Amino acid sequence: MVTFENVPSKFEDMLSTFKPHLESIVSQEIGNVRINFVFLDATTMTELNEEYRKKDGPTDVLTFVYGGSNEDFEEVSDEISKLSEEYTSEPYAEGYLCIDVIEDNAKDFKNSVEKELLTVLVHSILHMAGYDHEYKDDNAEEMFKKQDDYVGSIWPLVKSNSNT
Repeated sequence: MVTFENVPSKFEDMLSTFKPHLESIVSQEIGNVRINFVFLDATTMTELNEEYRKKDGPTDVLTFVYGGSNEDFEEVSDEISKLSEEYTSEPYAEGYLCIDVIEDNAKDFKNSVEKELLTVLVHSILHMAGYDHEYKDDNAEEMFKKQDDYVGSIWPLVKSNSNT
């Protein structure tokens, strides 16, 4: 199950269109788990990026995997629970998204904002599934291939439905 919080209104319909595709990826890559995506402003994302990755400035997405462990969930949720309206049950993982950075990246990569958002969501799900490109290179190539394959198969479907 995929949920979204603090969604900018201009992206609500798009995320509704993406959701079944994202849930399919979650099911294939992770299993029957609950994941949550939370949209943040650049200031809050900068604070989280500095605290958790020791990097300056905002980033497009930060992914936290709890794996259903109460201890892991409590450690991070104490810090960021104010960002989430409510947790009805503990998520397996969460992705924190900064739409300002996603919009900037869309320009840099010559993508539409919609396609860049889809790419970032898929990217985060693959991190939730255990793929990594930043700290280990073991499966980075496979991760980016899967990301390209998923986005490549989903984008034409959602684009034709929304005329984006």
